[in-house]
Order: sequence, then structure tokens, then C-alpha cells
Amino acid sequence: MVFSSFSLKEFDMTTTWILVANATRAILWVSRGTGQDLEFGQRFEHPEGRLKNGEIASEAGGRNSTPAGHGSRPATQWKTTPREEEAEKFAREIVRELSSGLSAKKFDRLLIAASMDFMGKIRDLLDKPLQERVAATVVRDYTNLPPNELREKLSDVLLV
Repeated sequence: MVFSSFSLKEFDMTTTWILVANATRAILWVSRGTGQDLEFGQRFEHPEGRLKNGEIASEAGGRNSTPAGHGSRPATQWKTTPREEEAEKFAREIVRELSSGLSAKKFDRLLIAASMDFMGKIRDLLDKPLQERVAATVVRDYTNLPPNELREKLSDVLLV
């Protein structure tokens, strides 16, 4: 019987990127091992995600048609709303940064905590190499938590 040796010290050397995100902001934290403080990595802001559909459409050059009469629907119907398109655009920006970090070998594992509506957008954009690095996902919006509270909330999955 062959046993492979596993050192807890080796596990402690693992660099984990922790992405906390919603449709308007995201923060990338770095964990360099169990028991270590989280380090700030990068902040992403997407204020367009806060705009209402009509505001986004009017800024996009009149994609929203005027209703023909009271209570009727606009002539233009979207498969996705302008707000959803903004969220997808923001998700693509974040995933590009994750891919770049993986290519540069800046992390070994990835943990994603995102709001319910935004998690699906992130997951849909992850390529196979990124998917293989995802250690855990948490469907929660932790973008407003300070690092010590975030570490506490994610303590179980940080050990995975």
C-alpha cells in the first residue's frame, strides 16, 4: 500500500482568491493560508448597474420605444433587460481579471461569494481552467463585510 505524504504546511501555502460580488461592485481578497488575515486585492465598481432600465436605455441611444397608449407594452421587447446586460458586462470584466490572474499563476484556488442574481452570470462565464480552480461558491452578497467578518463567514469553505 502506498501513502502519499500530505503536509499541513503545504496546504497553508495555498493562495486563494476570494471574490465577493454583486451587480454593482466586487472585491477580490487574497488568503495566503489558514489563520492568515485576508489581504485586499482589488476593487471593481460598476455604477451603471444601479441605473434603472429606462435610464440605461436612454443613455444607450433610445433603445426603449414609447408605448402606443396607456397600459400598452413598448414596441421593443428585450430578451434581457438593459440592467441585466450591464450586469453581464460587469461579470465579463471580473472574469477577465480572474483569467488574467490564473494565467499569471497568482492563485491556486478560487472562492466565489456573490448575490443570487449575479452568481449565475459569473458561473456562465468561467472557462474550464477557472472552473477547475473554484474550491467553493457561496450564494450571498458579502460585498459590505470587513475582511475579519468575511473570513469568519467563509471559515468553513476556506478550509476546503
